Amino acid sequence: MAINKNKIMLLRVIVVLIYLLLYPMAWLFPIQWGWENGLIENTQLAICFIGFIFAAYAIFKVKDKNLRWFWSMIIAIWFILFWRELSWGACFYPPTSIDPQTGGAYPSALLWYKPIVHPLLWLILICIALVFVIKKQYRIIAVLWHEKQFPLIEFVLAVLGVFISTAAEGHMHLSLPLVNYFTAGQMQIVEELGELAIYLALLAAQLRVWQLFKKTFSVG
Repeated sequence: MAINKNKIMLLRVIVVLIYLLLYPMAWLFPIQWGWENGLIENTQLAICFIGFIFAAYAIFKVKDKNLRWFWSMIIAIWFILFWRELSWGACFYPPTSIDPQTGGAYPSALLWYKPIVHPLLWLILICIALVFVIKKQYRIIAVLWHEKQFPLIEFVLAVLGVFISTAAEGHMHLSLPLVNYFTAGQMQIVEELGELAIYLALLAAQLRVWQLFKKTFSVG
Protein backbone atom coordinates (compact mmCIF):
# COMPACT_ATOMS: atom_id res chain seq x y z
CA MET A 1 0.00 0.00 0.00
CA ALA A 2 1.62 3.23 -1.18
CA ILE A 3 1.83 5.89 1.51
CA ASN A 4 3.82 9.04 0.88
CA LYS A 5 4.59 12.16 2.85
CA ASN A 6 2.06 14.18 0.87
CA LYS A 7 -0.85 12.06 2.14
CA ILE A 8 0.32 12.36 5.72
CA MET A 9 0.82 16.10 5.32
CA LEU A 10 -2.68 16.41 3.85
CA LEU A 11 -4.17 14.80 6.95
CA ARG A 12 -2.20 17.17 9.15
CA VAL A 13 -3.44 20.16 7.16
CA ILE A 14 -7.05 18.97 7.44
CA VAL A 15 -6.71 18.63 11.22
CA VAL A 16 -5.19 22.12 11.53
CA LEU A 17 -7.95 23.57 9.35
CA ILE A 18 -10.58 21.95 11.56
CA TYR A 19 -9.05 23.67 14.57
CA LEU A 20 -8.70 27.03 12.83
CA LEU A 21 -12.24 26.96 11.44
CA LEU A 22 -13.85 25.32 14.45
CA TYR A 23 -16.06 28.24 15.48
CA PRO A 24 -17.14 29.29 11.96
CA MET A 25 -18.08 25.69 11.16
CA ALA A 26 -20.06 25.45 14.40
CA TRP A 27 -22.02 28.55 13.34
CA LEU A 28 -22.52 27.55 9.71
CA PHE A 29 -23.06 23.79 9.82
CA PRO A 30 -26.61 22.46 10.38
CA ILE A 31 -26.83 21.34 13.99
CA GLN A 32 -28.07 17.95 12.75
CA TRP A 33 -24.51 17.26 11.54
CA GLY A 34 -23.39 17.10 15.18
CA TRP A 35 -26.07 14.68 16.33
CA GLU A 36 -25.50 11.04 17.22
CA ASN A 37 -25.56 9.09 13.95
CA GLY A 38 -25.10 12.42 12.17
CA LEU A 39 -22.70 13.28 9.37
CA ILE A 40 -19.70 14.16 11.55
CA GLU A 41 -20.00 11.11 13.80
CA ASN A 42 -20.48 8.80 10.83
CA THR A 43 -17.31 10.26 9.35
CA GLN A 44 -15.55 9.48 12.63
CA LEU A 45 -16.75 5.89 12.40
CA ALA A 46 -15.47 5.63 8.84
CA ILE A 47 -12.02 6.86 9.91
CA CYS A 48 -11.90 4.39 12.82
CA PHE A 49 -12.91 1.58 10.46
CA ILE A 50 -10.22 2.59 7.95
CA GLY A 51 -7.62 2.62 10.74
CA PHE A 52 -8.76 -0.83 11.86
CA ILE A 53 -8.65 -2.30 8.34
CA PHE A 54 -5.27 -0.71 7.67
CA ALA A 55 -3.84 -2.27 10.85
CA ALA A 56 -5.28 -5.65 9.83
CA TYR A 57 -3.65 -5.23 6.41
CA ALA A 58 -0.34 -4.43 8.14
CA ILE A 59 -0.50 -7.65 10.16
CA PHE A 60 -1.09 -9.58 6.96
CA LYS A 61 1.82 -7.93 5.14
CA VAL A 62 4.56 -7.84 7.77
CA LYS A 63 6.80 -10.84 8.37
CA ASP A 64 8.40 -9.70 11.61
CA LYS A 65 6.60 -11.12 14.67
CA ASN A 66 7.32 -8.03 16.75
CA LEU A 67 5.61 -5.85 14.16
CA ARG A 68 2.62 -8.17 14.13
CA TRP A 69 2.27 -7.70 17.86
CA PHE A 70 2.58 -3.95 17.36
CA TRP A 71 -0.22 -3.84 14.80
CA SER A 72 -2.33 -6.11 17.00
CA MET A 73 -2.24 -3.39 19.65
CA ILE A 74 -3.26 -0.79 17.07
CA ILE A 75 -6.19 -2.94 15.95
CA ALA A 76 -7.39 -3.20 19.55
CA ILE A 77 -7.20 0.57 19.99
CA TRP A 78 -9.24 1.24 16.84
CA PHE A 79 -11.73 -1.41 17.93
CA ILE A 80 -12.29 0.42 21.22
CA LEU A 81 -12.59 3.82 19.53
CA PHE A 82 -15.05 2.49 16.94
CA TRP A 83 -17.43 1.01 19.50
CA ARG A 84 -17.07 4.00 21.78
CA GLU A 85 -18.43 6.19 18.97
CA LEU A 86 -21.37 3.80 18.68
CA SER A 87 -22.00 4.19 22.42
CA TRP A 88 -21.11 0.49 22.69
CA GLY A 89 -24.00 -0.37 20.37
CA ALA A 90 -26.69 1.88 21.83
CA CYS A 91 -26.82 3.85 18.55
CA PHE A 92 -28.36 0.80 16.87
CA TYR A 93 -31.45 1.18 19.05
CA PRO A 94 -34.16 3.86 18.80
CA PRO A 95 -33.38 7.00 20.80
CA THR A 96 -34.92 7.26 24.23
CA SER A 97 -35.61 10.97 23.62
CA ILE A 98 -34.99 13.62 20.97
CA ASP A 99 -33.87 17.16 21.72
CA PRO A 100 -34.35 19.78 18.96
CA GLN A 101 -30.82 21.05 19.56
CA THR A 102 -28.74 17.99 20.37
CA GLY A 103 -30.76 15.26 18.66
CA GLY A 104 -31.45 11.77 19.90
CA ALA A 105 -30.25 10.31 23.20
CA TYR A 106 -28.77 6.82 23.09
CA PRO A 107 -27.84 5.94 26.68
CA SER A 108 -25.59 2.90 26.81
CA ALA A 109 -26.69 2.33 30.42
CA LEU A 110 -29.90 0.77 29.09
CA LEU A 111 -28.11 -1.91 27.09
CA TRP A 112 -28.79 -5.39 28.37
CA TYR A 113 -25.09 -6.26 28.07
CA LYS A 114 -23.79 -3.00 29.58
CA PRO A 115 -22.50 -4.75 32.76
CA ILE A 116 -19.86 -6.55 30.70
CA VAL A 117 -18.80 -3.55 28.57
CA HIS A 118 -16.42 -1.92 31.06
CA PRO A 119 -14.86 -5.21 32.25
CA LEU A 120 -14.28 -6.18 28.62
CA LEU A 121 -12.82 -2.76 27.90
CA TRP A 122 -10.42 -3.05 30.81
CA LEU A 123 -9.48 -6.56 29.73
CA ILE A 124 -8.54 -5.29 26.27
CA LEU A 125 -6.55 -2.41 27.74
CA ILE A 126 -4.70 -4.77 30.08
CA CYS A 127 -3.91 -7.07 27.14
CA ILE A 128 -2.51 -4.09 25.21
CA ALA A 129 -0.33 -3.17 28.19
CA LEU A 130 0.87 -6.76 28.61
CA VAL A 131 1.76 -7.06 24.94
CA PHE A 132 3.62 -3.76 25.12
CA VAL A 133 5.71 -4.95 28.08
CA ILE A 134 6.10 -8.70 27.49
CA LYS A 135 6.71 -8.42 23.76
CA LYS A 136 9.01 -5.43 24.33
CA GLN A 137 7.10 -3.13 22.03
CA TYR A 138 8.92 -0.18 23.56
CA ARG A 139 11.75 -1.18 21.24
CA ILE A 140 9.50 -0.24 18.31
CA ILE A 141 8.98 3.15 19.91
CA ALA A 142 12.76 3.49 20.28
CA VAL A 143 13.22 2.73 16.57
CA LEU A 144 10.67 5.38 15.64
CA TRP A 145 12.40 7.92 17.86
CA HIS A 146 15.87 7.02 16.60
CA GLU A 147 14.76 7.34 12.98
CA LYS A 148 13.09 10.67 13.78
CA GLN A 149 9.76 9.26 12.68
CA PHE A 150 7.99 9.18 16.02
CA PRO A 151 4.61 10.82 15.24
CA LEU A 152 4.98 13.55 17.83
CA ILE A 153 3.24 16.20 15.72
CA GLU A 154 0.26 13.92 15.14
CA PHE A 155 0.01 13.09 18.84
CA VAL A 156 0.14 16.77 19.81
CA LEU A 157 -2.68 17.46 17.34
CA ALA A 158 -4.67 14.55 18.77
CA VAL A 159 -4.19 15.76 22.36
CA LEU A 160 -5.39 19.22 21.32
CA GLY A 161 -8.54 17.60 19.98
CA VAL A 162 -9.03 15.78 23.29
CA PHE A 163 -8.92 19.09 25.17
CA ILE A 164 -11.33 20.72 22.71
CA SER A 165 -13.91 17.94 22.78
CA THR A 166 -13.64 17.58 26.56
CA ALA A 167 -14.02 21.32 27.08
CA ALA A 168 -16.96 21.46 24.66
CA GLU A 169 -18.72 18.89 26.83
CA GLY A 170 -17.85 20.87 29.96
CA HIS A 171 -16.00 17.96 31.54
CA MET A 172 -12.99 18.12 33.90
CA HIS A 173 -13.78 21.77 34.66
CA LEU A 174 -12.59 22.74 31.18
CA SER A 175 -14.27 25.35 29.01
CA LEU A 176 -13.72 27.00 25.66
CA PRO A 177 -13.36 30.76 25.19
CA LEU A 178 -15.85 32.90 23.28
CA VAL A 179 -18.70 30.38 23.28
CA ASN A 180 -21.20 32.32 25.39
CA TYR A 181 -23.58 32.70 22.48
CA PHE A 182 -23.26 29.16 21.17
CA THR A 183 -26.35 26.98 21.36
CA ALA A 184 -26.21 23.44 22.71
CA GLY A 185 -26.36 22.16 19.15
CA GLN A 186 -23.41 24.32 18.10
CA MET A 187 -21.38 23.18 21.08
CA GLN A 188 -22.09 19.60 20.10
CA ILE A 189 -20.70 20.33 16.63
CA VAL A 190 -17.54 21.71 18.26
CA GLU A 191 -17.25 18.55 20.33
CA GLU A 192 -17.73 16.24 17.35
CA LEU A 193 -15.31 18.20 15.18
CA GLY A 194 -12.73 17.94 17.95
CA GLU A 195 -13.16 14.17 18.00
CA LEU A 196 -13.00 14.03 14.22
CA ALA A 197 -9.65 15.83 14.37
CA ILE A 198 -8.40 13.32 16.95
CA TYR A 199 -9.10 10.36 14.69
CA LEU A 200 -7.62 12.04 11.64
CA ALA A 201 -4.45 12.82 13.61
CA LEU A 202 -4.21 9.22 14.86
CA LEU A 203 -4.70 7.92 11.33
CA ALA A 204 -1.90 10.21 10.12
CA ALA A 205 0.33 8.85 12.91
CA GLN A 206 -0.46 5.31 11.85
CA LEU A 207 0.39 6.03 8.21
CA ARG A 208 3.64 7.67 9.25
CA VAL A 209 4.63 4.60 11.27
CA TRP A 210 3.73 2.31 8.39
CA GLN A 211 5.86 4.39 6.05
CA LEU A 212 8.94 3.84 8.23
CA PHE A 213 8.23 0.14 8.77
CA LYS A 214 7.85 -0.44 5.05
CA LYS A 215 11.19 1.22 4.41
CA THR A 216 13.13 -0.28 7.34
CA PHE A 217 11.76 -3.82 7.32
CA SER A 218 11.12 -4.15 3.57
CA VAL A 219 7.41 -4.76 4.01
CA GLY A 220 5.71 -5.75 0.78
